[in-house]
Amino acid sequence: MDDVYEPLARYRDEFRERFATEAEKAFDDLVERSGVDAAENKALADEVRRLDAALKHARSRRSWRIAYIVLAAVALALCVGWGALSLSEVSADFGGGALALAGAAAFALALFLLAIPAFRRSDAEAKAAAARLEAKTSEAWEQMAPLNRLYDWDIVPKLVEKVVPRIAFDPYFTESRLSQLRGSFGWDDAFNDGKSVVFSQSGEINGNPFVFGDALEMRWGTRAYSGSRTVSWTELERDPEGRLRNVTRYQTLTATVTKPFPEYSRDRFLVYGNDAAPNLVFHREPSPLSARGEGFFARRALKREIRRLERHSRKLDDDSNYTIMGNREFEALFHAVDRSDEVEFRLLYTPLAQIQTLALLRDREVGYGDDFSFIKSRKVNLLRPSHLNEADLDANPSKFASYDLEAARAFFTAFCRRYFKDAYFALAPLLAIPLYQQTRTHENIHGGGAGYASFWEHEAIANFYGEGRFRHPRSATRNILKTHVASREDGFSELEVTAYGHQVVKRTDVVSVMARNGRYYSVTVPWDEYQPVSRTTPIRITEREGLSRTGYDEGAALPSEEWREFFRALGASPSAARFRRSIVSG
Repeated sequence: MDDVYEPLARYRDEFRERFATEAEKAFDDLVERSGVDAAENKALADEVRRLDAALKHARSRRSWRIAYIVLAAVALALCVGWGALSLSEVSADFGGGALALAGAAAFALALFLLAIPAFRRSDAEAKAAAARLEAKTSEAWEQMAPLNRLYDWDIVPKLVEKVVPRIAFDPYFTESRLSQLRGSFGWDDAFNDGKSVVFSQSGEINGNPFVFGDALEMRWGTRAYSGSRTVSWTELERDPEGRLRNVTRYQTLTATVTKPFPEYSRDRFLVYGNDAAPNLVFHREPSPLSARGEGFFARRALKREIRRLERHSRKLDDDSNYTIMGNREFEALFHAVDRSDEVEFRLLYTPLAQIQTLALLRDREVGYGDDFSFIKSRKVNLLRPSHLNEADLDANPSKFASYDLEAARAFFTAFCRRYFKDAYFALAPLLAIPLYQQTRTHENIHGGGAGYASFWEHEAIANFYGEGRFRHPRSATRNILKTHVASREDGFSELEVTAYGHQVVKRTDVVSVMARNGRYYSVTVPWDEYQPVSRTTPIRITEREGLSRTGYDEGAALPSEEWREFFRALGASPSAARFRRSIVSG
C-alpha cells in the first residue's frame, strides 16, 4: 500500500518498528564500511572511562590537599598572632605565648613536611592521570575516525524515505522548489520579513512540496526601567505635651518608564503546497477538549461545545457559511469554524479524513496528540506543531561523532527515532487527508530539477557559520542574518550577508513624582535605547549535488589539481571552506 491514509495506525503498527530496524541496520553498515573493530573499541573506551574516573579521584584528592594547606596556613597565622599578642607588653602572658609558639611550630611542621609535599604528590598524580587520559582518548578518537568520517547530512532523511511511501527529501532547498511554492501555490515571501532562516528541510509528498522551517525572528517588545530618589521635608507637628516642633520626613520616590526592546524568538513550522481545494481558507488551533480523555466531565464539556456549534450552524443572521457536519466530535475538536467554502472543506475532509484526523487529535500515547495549529490559505498549508519547538531536524554529521562505538550506536539510533517521530507527526495531519496524496502537481508529473540553492538555504548557511562572523562590532543584541545574491558565474554564487542588530545607547528620562507632602520631585530613570546597526559581509558558495561529505573531506585533505582549482575559484583555502548539505562555502 503506497498511500498513507491511516498515519497514526501505520506508525504504531508498522513504521515505528521498521524504522528502528533500518536505523540499526544503517549503523551496522557504517561500522562494517569503516572497519572499526567493536571489541577493540570497547576495550579502549572502557580504559578511557577507567582513566577518567581515576583522574576525577586524583583531582578530588588534590583538592583535599589544598584544603589541608589552607587550614594549616590559617592555623599557623592564628597561632603566630596569638603568640605575638601574648608576648606583647600589654598582655605579658608568657605561658600563653609559649603555648602559641609551640602550636605555630607544630602547624608549620605539618604544613611544610606533610601538607605541601602531599599536595605536590597528588598534583603530579593528577597531571599524570590527565596525560594518560588524553593519550587514550586521542587513541580512541583515532580508532573511530573511519566511522566518524562516514556520517553524512542526508543519512537520516534517506531512512525516512526508505520506510514511508510517497515521502522524498531534497538534498537542499533549491530555488526551483521555492519557485514552485510561489508560482504554483501562491506562497508569499513576506512571511520571512524580519526573520532569518536557521534551518530548512524541503521535500515532497507524492510530488507536492513541503518545507520544514526554523527561523529566528525579531519583534519589538517593551522593557520597564526604574529609578529612585530619596527626598526629605520638614513639617510642624505637636508633641504629646501640645508643643509645636519641626519634624523631618523622608520618602523614597520611584519612577518607571517603558521603552522599546528587541525580543528574539524561534519560529518552527511546516509549509505544504497542494492543488486540492484551491479556494478553501480556514484555520484551527489546538483544542483543550482533545486532551481531556473520556471521563464524565470531559464528555460534558464535549457535549456543551457540540451544542454551541449546532446553534452557530443554525444562525442565519451573520456572514458565516458554517454548516456542521455529521461527525460532531471531529467538528468540536478540529474546530475550523471560519472555513470559507463548505463544499471544498467536505471534499478535503471526507469521512475517512475525519476519522483519521480525530485519531491524531485524541492520541496521547503514540504521537503528540492535538499539538498543532493549521492554516490553509487556498493552496498553501501552514502548520505549527508545538513538538517541533523541542525537535532537532538538523542531522549535522558532527553530532554523531564519538570515540565510543557503543555510545555512538545508542545516540545515533535514538536521534534517528526521535527525528522520525518529530517529522512524521508534523506531516501526519496532511497524510490523514486522502485527497492530498491523490493530487499531484504539474511540475512533478513532468519532472523537476535541482540547481541553485534558495535564499532560505543561504540564510541557513550564514547561521551555520554563526553570528560572530557577520555581526556589527557595536551590536549588543542577537542578529538577524539576511542574504542577497550579488553575482553568479561558472556555478559560483557571490552572496552578501547582512547582519541586522542593535547597539545600546545609554539614555535618561526625568519623571516628576508627587511625594506625600504634595510637592513634585524630579526622579532620574536610566534606560537603554536600542539603535539599529548593520554590517554586510561577502561569502561565496557553490552547489555540488551528489557530493558526499566523505568525498569532500578526501578532496580537501589531499587536494588534486582539480580540487586546488576548485578552492581557488571558491576563494577560500580547504581549512577555511565549509561543506554543508552538498553546498561548499567559504
